[in-house]
Amino acid sequence: MAVRLDLKTAKILTSEEAKETMVLFRTLGDDPLAIQENFRGMFPKKVAEAMGELRALRRRAVQKFELGLDMYFTKPLLEQASSEPVAAYRAQRFAQAGFTEVHDPCCGMGSDTIALAKAGLKVYAADKNEIAAHYAAENAALSGVGAKTEFRVADCESELPGEGALMLDPARRRGSRRIMNPSDWSPNPEVVCKLIANRPGVCLKLSPAVDMELLLELFPTPDEIEIISYRGEAKENVFWYGKLATGVARRATILPQQESFAGEEMAQAPHGDIGPYLYDPDPALVRSGLLGRLAKDLGLWNLDPEIGYLCGNEALENPFLDGFRILAHESLDPRKMRALLREHEVGSLIIRKRGIAERPQTLEHRFLPKKYGERRMTLIATRIGDRHLGMLAEPLNL
Repeated sequence: MAVRLDLKTAKILTSEEAKETMVLFRTLGDDPLAIQENFRGMFPKKVAEAMGELRALRRRAVQKFELGLDMYFTKPLLEQASSEPVAAYRAQRFAQAGFTEVHDPCCGMGSDTIALAKAGLKVYAADKNEIAAHYAAENAALSGVGAKTEFRVADCESELPGEGALMLDPARRRGSRRIMNPSDWSPNPEVVCKLIANRPGVCLKLSPAVDMELLLELFPTPDEIEIISYRGEAKENVFWYGKLATGVARRATILPQQESFAGEEMAQAPHGDIGPYLYDPDPALVRSGLLGRLAKDLGLWNLDPEIGYLCGNEALENPFLDGFRILAHESLDPRKMRALLREHEVGSLIIRKRGIAERPQTLEHRFLPKKYGERRMTLIATRIGDRHLGMLAEPLNL
């Protein structure tokens, strides 16, 4: 159960005594109950419980932050924070556009504030959550950018940030629950419109899971839309305004490779039958509405407009596409699939799926109840229209 944290407890956690204790137990042992008992022997019960939760969050945070084992978060703050490489990538836009100062009025635990300061900007950060503002200041000092940042407790709905460039990340969580309705975000779309108005540059960070058309209805029309994926997962839908836009309508970016593909929206590719090669597009390409444009450039076609898998006649290498050579395909009937796997002497499967409800483990259990050989192959399970198909494939190694 999550600890109900208050500002007094949060300040105790950032005291020198608590810091030294947390460092002592940072990597000592893996038994959280034993460590919790140690904390209780040294601090009041509420503080000890908060320390135990913070230690657990820090062990998760190393996936996002180089200094994650020493930073400060609550669970919602950590979950909403951008990973370090993503925040650093966006921060470079501000520097490249010539900005030297920026306001971050929904700073959370400070991930964007830190990235912007590291990019050379002076950052005026605030949050209406006093614990978030306190933790953000601690994290900025830990990251060596305390002199480039100023923090305060303020609600941007009633106290507008000063003039200039804006980094805006509305809160999209209530506790640990993700809020999918933008009208319930904080600040809400109406306030966001007021915050954005007449600024020379704005980065509005939104959720890629929310329908693009709904976002375009609720927020001012952006000068550029960018979908950013990190390690193969779509992480952010960014609306760029003013000088922060780069002159293209849509952009898909994959990190940490820092590869981008940009152009006018063209979501759909021509439709066709299964070809000798299949390509699985990065989610940034699909959600940015640029799948059809890349397909046109590369001479590829779509198997089904609702699915997104592309096919082609040639083996291609492209950072936005995982390529496969199709060896055979069959309907997703267990008897037919088992015969196919037996014919190709398959011993284990890597399963990719789209448009299929069953979990990969279930599919593997149904189609490969025992080894038919030693080959490890990829099974691409999908549907084309009303047909459910399995394509046996091997990845391209170009």
